[in-house]
Amino acid sequence: MESKSLDIRYACIHGFYWMICCAMIGYASVFLLDRGFGNTTIGIVLSISNILAVFGQPAIASYMDKTTKLSLRMLISIILVAIIVLSLILSFISGASIVMVVLTITVFTLMLVLQPFINSLTFAFEKNGIHINFGLARGIGSVAYAVMSLILGNVVAIFSPELLPYFYVGLSLCALLFVYTFYLPGGKDEIVHEEKQEEHDQLSMGQFIKKYKTFMFLLVATVFLFFDHSIINNFFIQVVNHINGNSADMGNAIFLAALLELPTMALFTKLQKKVGCRRMMIISAVFFSVKHVLTYFAVNMMMIYIAQVMQMLAYAVFIPASVYYVRQLVDAHDMNKGQALVTGAMTLASVFASLAGGVLLDALGVSKVLLIGAIISVIGTVFMFFSVEDVDQKEEIAEE
Repeated sequence: MESKSLDIRYACIHGFYWMICCAMIGYASVFLLDRGFGNTTIGIVLSISNILAVFGQPAIASYMDKTTKLSLRMLISIILVAIIVLSLILSFISGASIVMVVLTITVFTLMLVLQPFINSLTFAFEKNGIHINFGLARGIGSVAYAVMSLILGNVVAIFSPELLPYFYVGLSLCALLFVYTFYLPGGKDEIVHEEKQEEHDQLSMGQFIKKYKTFMFLLVATVFLFFDHSIINNFFIQVVNHINGNSADMGNAIFLAALLELPTMALFTKLQKKVGCRRMMIISAVFFSVKHVLTYFAVNMMMIYIAQVMQMLAYAVFIPASVYYVRQLVDAHDMNKGQALVTGAMTLASVFASLAGGVLLDALGVSKVLLIGAIISVIGTVFMFFSVEDVDQKEEIAEE
């Protein structure tokens, strides 16, 4: 019964986190265009946010792997409070100003930094013998993203993008509430002191890279795959406008893709046992490229919707597969580093996509940018075939 309660609370944490992500990153272009910024500036804002997150995630993860002073729950709570305070300030600032840019970058960075630590919460609890269904929780997060996208698409179309910072605040407050109640039976926090005090087992980031060399190539494949994924997500309103769609059409497209993620993520554990983690990673890579190629060839919203359906075997497979892949590949005391590096690779892809995407959109137009992204995505799929290890076989040997 206690495990079910934790499952529900963990699903709610993911739900509200991905709603926040939708409101911030999913509607970043909509928000910043309304404030008077151009595509290039929007790309710079998103890229700086992602660059800061790329460095922030592993740095904080390295600290969290060693410290006994701060739990994941406490860390997440502190970051959410900071987002709430800064978003409130952001809601009172209008127009294209330096202050607006700095505040937006800071809020977006804090949100991006959160992701690997929310993912790691479930494994922190498993160290205490409590299994939490990550796939289901992440699937609920996708549905929440879908619902929020649908709501925001219509709210923005009817009212104004100026309402978005208020969504940042309200959603962060809801997330904070569930994080606050997410603790072990008996009211204990999730820190496992015995393991965290084994400092001689802790690897520096450089030592980690040397130990898991093949994993580094997988991170490169991830960057390539997520480059076009990030371009489409970050500049989706421009893609939709290119085929005569509007913000409501964009909301519907995001809703469709995110809604279809739930069944895949909810059933991931069963699928993994039958197919294996390595094959799941490869399947996701192939369908990422299929989705990106279809988006390039789209001439109307129906073709965009068909491309979005591919999400259920692309992103919906990759996210839980990558989390479980890291769990099976790296040692337990390096878990936070491993999860942070995968998230960091996705974030780094968003850096390149945001920086290059904004400039290329202004210089070349939507169609050529989507072609470049699709080609890079296919290269990433090829990389994935050669970089992912058979961790399922390793786990079987370890169990024997």
